[in-house]
Amino acid sequence: MTMLPDTAPVRPVEPGAREGLDAAVGRTPLVRLPRFEPRPGVRLYAKLESRNPGGSVKDRAALAIIREGERTGSLRPGRAILDATSGNTGIAYAMLGAARGYPVRLAVPGNITPERRRLLEVYGADLIDTDPMLGSDGAILEARRLHDAEPDRYFYADQYGNPANWRAHYETTAPELLEQTVGRLTHFVAGLGTSGTFVGAGRRLRETVPGIALVSVQPDSPLHGLEGLKHMASALVPAIYDPRLADVALTVATEDALDLTRRLAREEGLFVGPSSGAALAASLEIMDGLDRGVVVTVFPDGGDRYMSERFWTEAADPPRGGRLRIEPGALARIRLHGEASYPHECCGALLGAEAGHAISALPLDNVTDGERRRRFLISPDAYRRAEAEADRTGRRLLGFYHSHPDHPAEPSAFDLEHAWPNLNYVIVPVRNGRAEGLRSWRLRADRSRFEEEELL
Repeated sequence: MTMLPDTAPVRPVEPGAREGLDAAVGRTPLVRLPRFEPRPGVRLYAKLESRNPGGSVKDRAALAIIREGERTGSLRPGRAILDATSGNTGIAYAMLGAARGYPVRLAVPGNITPERRRLLEVYGADLIDTDPMLGSDGAILEARRLHDAEPDRYFYADQYGNPANWRAHYETTAPELLEQTVGRLTHFVAGLGTSGTFVGAGRRLRETVPGIALVSVQPDSPLHGLEGLKHMASALVPAIYDPRLADVALTVATEDALDLTRRLAREEGLFVGPSSGAALAASLEIMDGLDRGVVVTVFPDGGDRYMSERFWTEAADPPRGGRLRIEPGALARIRLHGEASYPHECCGALLGAEAGHAISALPLDNVTDGERRRRFLISPDAYRRAEAEADRTGRRLLGFYHSHPDHPAEPSAFDLEHAWPNLNYVIVPVRNGRAEGLRSWRLRADRSRFEEEELL
């Protein structure tokens, strides 16, 4: 049996150097991951989409969408490119829009990483923050609203519903994989966000490779930390998604994906983002049942866009043992805020230099439209302010605090639905206007319930 080489670079289609930004999109390398292969007869390869000029797989779809808009005349001088994005597609739009002279306006969840936000701003994109708790769905609804209000002002790119998205992968990603593997891949594994990569490449591969298994990957919970991926059962399902295409549909826990993202850097020298860790987790599950095969997956972007995320160092930190230390000044500020807001709930951010040690508390406004005696909501602008304050003071966002007026300091069902993993949640009960003892909680890894921490 002739084995594939350890790396399978793409051979240029045309002689000489490729010219222009459009020509730089695609034709990314395929690399072997030998340390993750379970046995000699099984090979694992990953396509490094961070090597695109915009740094992610989304360059392919964005370029195809823009070209199709120009071809049909729906994108022309005087119109702005508009879409919803969690970051990578927006960066691609902003990069290509700058090169072509189109303004770009993007609806983004308020909690996108600072690195993505700065890149978007560098390219000159106009950003509209949406509720971080609503994720990409909230951004989609806002982009639709803007387009409906001024349809002649915008070219609504609609990455979640535009067929040019999946066609980009049908016409470029899949042919590259066929060339790089000499058509001998047996399994294709890809994450579901817009679903364009999986649907487009999967359709072409199925037409070309008899018996290939197509494996889709998504988070195992609505409350996940895998930016760019969708939990389809609880999300606005993209119009281009075809649920019938997958031979195997796998779900991945956030913690498993993050652990593998760290391991890829330390064991394979590949600095990638969390969605790549999710793709690897699914690939490992598939390979566990194989004696022979060539498994190919897609690593959508690089780790540089997630450098501010705490998961990189969290595993290396000394074990916290379920403990949170709050400095006296921060503790006093939380109590005073709870008393001043009574009989309504207060809310704020916890900032610290390291995990498990809150140095300061930043009061934020409760902007909920519901009953403020039993609900709190932090706006996207306030979330950004907390992140900016953390950057300014050399700290990081550890979690949040809020008050429970005249009821115990225990998380509610609402808290469970809206909490994020790996963050501290401090609750201060306030009875008759007086703050009492605080309690600290963290969401379990399986998101089934909160567990109480020892508060120091």
